[in-house]
Amino acid sequence: MQANKQDFEEREHLRKARIRVGSNGVTTSFILDYLERTLPVYFDYLGFSDAEIYLKKEKSPILMRVLHYGESKEFFWKEEQYELGKNTLGKIAQMVEPSVLHLTQESFPELNKKVIQNGFGEIFCFPIRAESGALGVLCLADKKINKIDEKVEDVLMETATMVGAVVFHERQSLESKRSIVMEERERIGMDLHDGIIQSLYGVGLSLQNAMLQMDTSELVGKQHIDDALDSINDSIRDIRAYILDLRPRQLRNQDLYMGIESLIREFRANTLVDVELEKDIKHIERIPDESSDILFHVCQEALANIAKHAKATKVNVRLWETSQRVMLKVNDDGVGFDLAKINQRLGHGLSNMNTRVETVGGGIEIISIRHQGTTVLAWVPNTL
Repeated sequence: MQANKQDFEEREHLRKARIRVGSNGVTTSFILDYLERTLPVYFDYLGFSDAEIYLKKEKSPILMRVLHYGESKEFFWKEEQYELGKNTLGKIAQMVEPSVLHLTQESFPELNKKVIQNGFGEIFCFPIRAESGALGVLCLADKKINKIDEKVEDVLMETATMVGAVVFHERQSLESKRSIVMEERERIGMDLHDGIIQSLYGVGLSLQNAMLQMDTSELVGKQHIDDALDSINDSIRDIRAYILDLRPRQLRNQDLYMGIESLIREFRANTLVDVELEKDIKHIERIPDESSDILFHVCQEALANIAKHAKATKVNVRLWETSQRVMLKVNDDGVGFDLAKINQRLGHGLSNMNTRVETVGGGIEIISIRHQGTTVLAWVPNTL
């Protein structure tokens, strides 16, 4: 057993010594780690001493070298980047079937001549593709291999497909995250411009008017200063509300009660609004983690909306259970809003709440009356 462990560690050390990876602005650390850990095992198993991978940049036709593996320190290709559809490598990347380059029979200007000098006769190239199309090329070589049989070729085609799938889905995930970030930046920018920035602009005008009025009417000037102070306090409240909304939260090791209590404490500290919490669930710890997370985030979204929009003086949060549901109700006595004329920014938050509860078979109901307040009622199935 000890000998097997030592052999394994030696093989791993040898593989690491033979591999060179680099993102070149093309890949993430996740993809690089995947390539470094997984592919050398395939190469060794199939008997190839050297390999190289080029991947296409996102939203660009440029192929970049991201991996070289092998005993030889010489790269297969002279340059670290080539354009898709041009030159030998770029054209291979657009193919569907693999290609074999016979180095002693044909001339390839982009090829590193030292590869031939070192005794390599063929390079086997496998296009890396995914749903989005061409993503790169996997190139392999070995001094002892001048032909590969169908089974090995099938394995290598699957390997190239697997690499393509990993790269494609990782990039899709990154694109989704970027889109979410951009949408959130736009929302924050609009909220700040329409709310806080406009309020601060109004403060400036009030102070200017105060200066102009002081010489003629001290009483009017003082009123402008009082108005400015009120506006500054409103802006501070709005900023606190945005901080409450933007700070990421997770239940972590807390149960749902503890998580909601934490939200309420922070809400009180930032808004100075009175909050009453009612809770009546016998076995809170038995609620599935996913359902607890969903109700927690619904409560977070509801409190954030109250802080930003409601101008409430009192909030009631109630958490209870029936035979079929776990229920959450967040009610305020604020200004309310017209559901039929709801603006895009507030609607996005309400849509998020609805999407969350529906993923576990729950539901949500929102009742809002102008100048009377808003009630958010959400539920998830009771599996206790």
